Amino acid sequence: MKLMISVRDEQEAAAALAGGADIIDVKNPAEGSLGAGRPETITAIVRTVLGATPVSASIGDVPNLPGTVALAGLGAATCGVRLVKVGLLGARTGAEAANLLDAVSGALRMANGTVGLVACAYADAALVGSLEPLELPEAAAPFVEGCLIDTAIKDGRTLFQCLPEETITRFIRQCHDRGLFCALAGSLQQADLSKALALGADIVGVRTAACEGGQRSGSISTTLVERLKNRVKGAGCRV
Repeated sequence: MKLMISVRDEQEAAAALAGGADIIDVKNPAEGSLGAGRPETITAIVRTVLGATPVSASIGDVPNLPGTVALAGLGAATCGVRLVKVGLLGARTGAEAANLLDAVSGALRMANGTVGLVACAYADAALVGSLEPLELPEAAAPFVEGCLIDTAIKDGRTLFQCLPEETITRFIRQCHDRGLFCALAGSLQQADLSKALALGADIVGVRTAACEGGQRSGSISTTLVERLKNRVKGAGCRV
């Protein structure tokens, strides 16, 4: 299982790398769960990482506007990232999700054909009126490399407090059955990492638990990233 650390700028990217992050994920927490960073910020982070590990970039908790979102995806793809992440906040059905992801994946192919797409559904979908997570893998499979569950509302509740383990396990299995990787995020703490690995997740995404003071708005701490990485390694040894 790989550890993905979400960062706001090149200084946080350097701290996450030093702590052993497997994936550097660029996002702007001030703009939401999958808030988008500015192009110059993404480019600066890619330069900082220098190919040491893959870089992903979020393009927002997006409305159901395929053309608009496709343009955002195209912009992110030109910044040198390996993966583009899109949060399907406005899509409410599998058909709407598929139509939007089709548009974005087409835009990524226009960029250079090497940038993969990751689609995100929300564990608290019932509260925000978005696509139910279990509908995502089938809808997304023709267009993405992987799927993610995150939480839309950052109120301190973790992924495992928003969804039962049975649902998360089914989501992971649906992804794997379709040849997709599965990532889990949503205010995950150190204690949640062993659980995510045991359920079969391929990637865990973390920000809050890697920030000084345990606040999402804090700065990424190399020491905290190291602790998370060691927790992932330790969980792997026990499985």
